[in-house]
Amino acid sequence: MIFRTLLILMLIAYLPAHVFGQTGTGSSEGEDSKDGSGQETRMERLERLVRELQARIEEAEREDEMKELLEEARRLAGRDRDEGAPPEERKFYSGLRQHSALNPNISVGGDYYYAYGTSESDYNREVSETNWGTGRFFMREMEISFESVLDPYARGKAFIGVGEEGADVCEAYMQLLNWPLNMNMKLGKYRMQFGSINRWHCHALPQFDRPLVMANFFGNESLKGVGAAANFLLPSLTAHVNELDLEIASAGADLSFTGEGKHHLVYVAHLKNYWDVNRGTYVELGLSGALGNNDPAEKYRTRIGGVDLKVKWTPPGSAKYRGIEWWTEILYSSRETEGENIESWGLFSLLQYRLGSRLIFGCRFDYSELPNDNCLKEYGGTANLDYWQSEFVVFRLQYSHIDRNFDEDDDRIILQTVWAMGPHKHEAY
Repeated sequence: MIFRTLLILMLIAYLPAHVFGQTGTGSSEGEDSKDGSGQETRMERLERLVRELQARIEEAEREDEMKELLEEARRLAGRDRDEGAPPEERKFYSGLRQHSALNPNISVGGDYYYAYGTSESDYNREVSETNWGTGRFFMREMEISFESVLDPYARGKAFIGVGEEGADVCEAYMQLLNWPLNMNMKLGKYRMQFGSINRWHCHALPQFDRPLVMANFFGNESLKGVGAAANFLLPSLTAHVNELDLEIASAGADLSFTGEGKHHLVYVAHLKNYWDVNRGTYVELGLSGALGNNDPAEKYRTRIGGVDLKVKWTPPGSAKYRGIEWWTEILYSSRETEGENIESWGLFSLLQYRLGSRLIFGCRFDYSELPNDNCLKEYGGTANLDYWQSEFVVFRLQYSHIDRNFDEDDDRIILQTVWAMGPHKHEAY
């Protein structure tokens, strides 16, 4: 660019000297006419000079453009270091360094409590989660969970519970996602989608124990088994959101369904309807059904139907400090026997009120008939106060009273603490 500028300046300085400087300033028209041939010679020389200067300018421009291209090539190739410097050594990394990205999310949670109860009946030992009359400390469960994305179309989850009686696989299943017809599938061992609370793990329950009707109909570990499940997101037919779950599993080992026999299959269906009432309120209404055999010979069946309702209100802008949840569920059982069918039912109604960012007060009413004898009945009332130190640690104080027409009444006091480390905290599942 500098060379081009100098050539242009020389041309500007040379032109006046050749056009006007060969004759004197006082040259006349006659003298110009007499020296016409010389004037033509000067014009030819001037044109030749212009051509030479133009050629040099073009050559300089090509050289400048070539230099720019070379600099750009060096920059892109990363060779802008000094020519005398030794080349950089190439480093190789093993693929083992990236295997940590394939590891699942691992979480560990602990559930400890102190229990004191006034009754030491055999029924407490069979149905309740521990012997309430001992008045001592227990480790209900230490849960280890593994969760991972298997590929873009599948997820894997496994939950191992370790208690005083040993280890047990609570759930271990694979989810297959985004199938046709807005369907997701589940294969493995899992808690079945019956009602609103059956799938909840013990450490995540809104109160220490399960409602009486759920424990009497499905046991303390809830209705679960090994099988396959399909979840469908339906078009908005009767609500803002409609979901349908269809499940089949080898389940049982409780008062309603047998865990023995060749198949002991249990079929479950659940339809959930969801409505947004306003900015701070939503309603869920669910319909459930379960069908399975209740004897090892698989001759007699039990049918259970259920209706669950959940209403949640949280004021916009202060959901962390105020809120109300109301859960109600009603179950009806029809059990075939050698003689006549046994029809029994039960319900629970639970209310939770958030007192602040850390305190939650809850109360629950229970009623349940036993599925194998509808003359045996239980009533219960429960109140609890939860203190959430953080999302990882919660402390609970609970009192409950159970009134039975077939055994001793029971008053219970529970002091519980639940903690978790890892991404899986105190969710339902």
